[in-house]
Amino acid sequence: MKKTLISVALAGMTLMPALATYNDDVAVPYAPSISHVSSVSERAEYIATRTLSRIKSRAAQLIRERIRSLESNSSAINQSKLTVEQKAALVSIINTNISGLTTLGASIATSTDATSTKALVSSIYTNFRIYGVLIPQIRLEKRIYDLQNHATRLSDVFIKTQTKINEYKGKGKDVTVWQKSLDDAKVLVAVDLSKLSTLMDKTKALKPSDYGTTSKATIDAVNLGIKEVARDYNSIQKTLRKPYTLKNVTATSSPVVVSSLASTTWVWVSSTSNGTTTLAPTGDKFVMTFDTNNHMSSATDCNSLMGSYTAGTSTLTFGPLAMTMMFCEGSKEAVYAGLLSKVVLYTKSDTTLTLTHDTGVMVFRKK
Repeated sequence: MKKTLISVALAGMTLMPALATYNDDVAVPYAPSISHVSSVSERAEYIATRTLSRIKSRAAQLIRERIRSLESNSSAINQSKLTVEQKAALVSIINTNISGLTTLGASIATSTDATSTKALVSSIYTNFRIYGVLIPQIRLEKRIYDLQNHATRLSDVFIKTQTKINEYKGKGKDVTVWQKSLDDAKVLVAVDLSKLSTLMDKTKALKPSDYGTTSKATIDAVNLGIKEVARDYNSIQKTLRKPYTLKNVTATSSPVVVSSLASTTWVWVSSTSNGTTTLAPTGDKFVMTFDTNNHMSSATDCNSLMGSYTAGTSTLTFGPLAMTMMFCEGSKEAVYAGLLSKVVLYTKSDTTLTLTHDTGVMVFRKK
């Protein structure tokens, strides 16, 4: 892609997710359509032999082009289906660069000698790299947000599918294969959410000075990772459907052992770690639910958290935990998620759940 594609926008990057149903299955949304983000070439122009007036004129044109492109992308983001917080995060990055370019343009316009003007013009590339780094970065972040939002939709689908499975199980049907498909899908989404978090970190870390080999390698790697996650999510379309036939459970079927934590919901009250106590926010913002299939889901004061769990009579460990990636100032979710990952034991009464980790405890009340 050449840099002359100035008004590249984010519109059209993602198709409206459709729904697929099979028999009386729960509708499963298709993953967003993910197109490739190109690593754009953006070479600095040779201006050494130009007069001061021509340098200023060309610089003004370069800056106008970049600002128009950024404004186009900002408009497309605001018209997308991202959350308010996600839109704000991306538009803020764009506005910061528009402001920086505007200030740079004013400095170039008032510069009085060719040497300092040429240095200012060079900074259009060294300090911004709008086409070579920033726009690809914004487009990748938008795709990652789309997939994270899709994972949230899948979480709702998983709950509805579990309800269906339980209905057929109550009718005496063997739902073993269907249940395993659901459990596998939950694990897949949890792993992919973790992968998306890593991809987002790599994308956000891109900066103008990375332009060239480093930025291209990062952009290509993130492209690949995003497409892998999209393929995983679309595979759920096939694996999560109800088997065409469900046999009756035989009399010799082994009983399923269910943890005492299964089908319970708890609200985080406080945590103690290394002698320091952290109180949970008021308003029941941290709510954790254990289902009957060794899957835990939790709301925080900002994001959603999910993962597997393994429980014995007193032992408890959580598998890989994955979280959506909205940013909230002052959130306590980092403390919450970090301690959950260290839990090894639990005790439970009718009203209280206490989780023990290597440096203290987490206390929950029954919801």
